[in-house]
Amino acid sequence: MDIQTSSAVFWTCLKAVSIWVLSVLLAVPEAIFSQVINVPAQTESGDNITFANCVPYPLYNEMHPKIHSVLIFLVYFLIPLAIISVYYYHIARTLIKSAHDMPGELNDHTRRQMETRKRLAKIVLVFVGLFALCWFPNHVLYMYRSFHYHQTDLSLAHLVITLLARVLSFSSSCVNPFALYLLSESFRRHFNSQLKCGRGSRPERQPSYLRSTSHIRLTSIKKTAPTTPFATAANGMHKQEVAL
Repeated sequence: MDIQTSSAVFWTCLKAVSIWVLSVLLAVPEAIFSQVINVPAQTESGDNITFANCVPYPLYNEMHPKIHSVLIFLVYFLIPLAIISVYYYHIARTLIKSAHDMPGELNDHTRRQMETRKRLAKIVLVFVGLFALCWFPNHVLYMYRSFHYHQTDLSLAHLVITLLARVLSFSSSCVNPFALYLLSESFRRHFNSQLKCGRGSRPERQPSYLRSTSHIRLTSIKKTAPTTPFATAANGMHKQEVAL
């Protein structure tokens, strides 16, 4: 987003509302066709029990749960993973190639730029891997249940696997900052400066190659707004990208 645009707030709100409206529309079929049914099951001791279960599809056709789980896997996981994998792969390849094709002698400035580009390439590839790792177990488990929805597994192992898969899927929304903290020196430095970490705040040191490059102007980020942890970290990451 270009924060200098006067209508930036309007377009941001419009995009957010559009995402929520689309999400609600995609959830309407499950809200209409979901139903609560009594599912027979057998415990490990051999006792027959019945418990209520909510299913998001009609059960008058055995193909419905199978089709539903496959579509969920494609739309929510496989297609997004394929798209971000292709784009992030090209980003990483461009960064690595540009790092090896940098003109001039191999001095400290060039080495720092090469390391920065390789580190950014590693970050975008790690993001793809984290997305796949967090969501794949949950989707596989859902497909397994949909293809065997007449059978109910009440074992402890199945319960543990279900909990781990759910925890991984929930953690996908907050795992990226932890990955940035481990992989990005700039993000880690700014994050620690915001937490103070038992020390007083130290002024940020600008890299020498940024000071010497007078024709580069940081026009997309202004320092007129109050500094926040996200803005400070984004400023540091932006400086790395501008150095490229």
